[in-house]
Amino acid sequence: LPNNELEISMLLSMAGRKHTSVLLSLSLLFLFLGLFTRPCVCGPARAPLLAGQPFLVLWGVPDKDCLGRPDPAAFGMEWEGRVAIFYEDTGLYPYFTAQDRPVNGGLPQHTSLDLHLQRVEGDLTASLPQAGAPGLGVLRWQEWMPQWNRNRGIKTKYIVESRALLRRFFPDWSTEEVEKWSQVDFEAAAQSIMMETLREVKRLRPQRLWGMAPFPNCYNFDSTQIALANYTGRCPAAEMAINDELMWLWKRSGALYPALSLEKLPEGTKGTWLYATNQIRESLRVAALAGTTFDLPVFPLIKIVYISSNSFLSEIDLVNTIGESAAMGASGVIIWEKSLAVKTQKSCSEFGSYVRQVLGPYAVNVTTAARLCGVSLCQGRGRCVRKKPEDPTFLHLPSAHFMLLPNGAEGVRATGELPTAYIDLWNKDFRFLFRLTRRELECELL
Repeated sequence: LPNNELEISMLLSMAGRKHTSVLLSLSLLFLFLGLFTRPCVCGPARAPLLAGQPFLVLWGVPDKDCLGRPDPAAFGMEWEGRVAIFYEDTGLYPYFTAQDRPVNGGLPQHTSLDLHLQRVEGDLTASLPQAGAPGLGVLRWQEWMPQWNRNRGIKTKYIVESRALLRRFFPDWSTEEVEKWSQVDFEAAAQSIMMETLREVKRLRPQRLWGMAPFPNCYNFDSTQIALANYTGRCPAAEMAINDELMWLWKRSGALYPALSLEKLPEGTKGTWLYATNQIRESLRVAALAGTTFDLPVFPLIKIVYISSNSFLSEIDLVNTIGESAAMGASGVIIWEKSLAVKTQKSCSEFGSYVRQVLGPYAVNVTTAARLCGVSLCQGRGRCVRKKPEDPTFLHLPSAHFMLLPNGAEGVRATGELPTAYIDLWNKDFRFLFRLTRRELECELL
């Protein structure tokens, strides 16, 4: 494929045009995906959420009141019940506010599981009244981490409060005893809340792919290093080992939902791509650990606004996140914001323009390219995955042969013909990962 810079210019050129913007037999159970940090043995892929769509862009932005925003479906972005994201107000999730005020007891150790699960049932049935509707289910709980040593920075309050709790019960214990057993107490309670909540939501809404966000995370983001020339983005081996200890979570998940939140970096720096690609690789590695018939689907949550500003992701950073996810073999991405600062009609209009001119056309481009590559290389029975993870090659439509034309009132659609030479380029840079059909899955489980 063309190099990264050339592809970006092609995409921007497409976006600027008027009215455009831009089983395998069951004996072969594992394929290999190379990582910078550790090899990943990947099994067959699960059948896509929507037939014939190996890569999806899903809409998880709470913006229905923003009148200036076009319908995401006009750009092939799935929403309207396809994605359900639940936060710390679900059930009796315990946490401390930014002002250190305890909510629902503050610590997992204070939680009554029975009362929590009763509340979860009420919250879920109110938010998702149709029990049989398929889609994604995300529990975005990030106030504390279930592993003691990952409660760093502002999260250390959970360690401090856990120690104080145990000290009140056992004032004569040594510092070492308090440290040891407060960790045991905290981790056991945290694991119990997460496991039982997942069990409950899967019981109530079994057709959804449930999982916790932001998991997995390999903690490769360093705001002081990411813009430097020597930043590698590689996941620390110690963090990957800690992710291995979360097997209890992976085995109970229907999908993985890592989070990609970006800082706006100077043009030309590779830090964003290195950060994102290594996070995605670690998620794909973990997806192969779960021990299921197929690897867990991976749907990164992509924060559409930069961390330290109110500006939307640039075209290049859409490639670094959405495009990278597609090329690496993720099942899709969720365009995400917990809340969107579009309180005025002017800001709603700006957001609408961004969706219309930048995000929407790119979503059409990459989802169409992923589908065409799957048909061309995999006979429609799988998805294309980059052969060399370290090579910045992407699944994009050739701008010389495709145009994005108006589709309905506000959307666009891709039209054109894929040249044989471009298929050959895909074949050189991508391999195919087959998916198991429902019938093949049933045979495998017999």
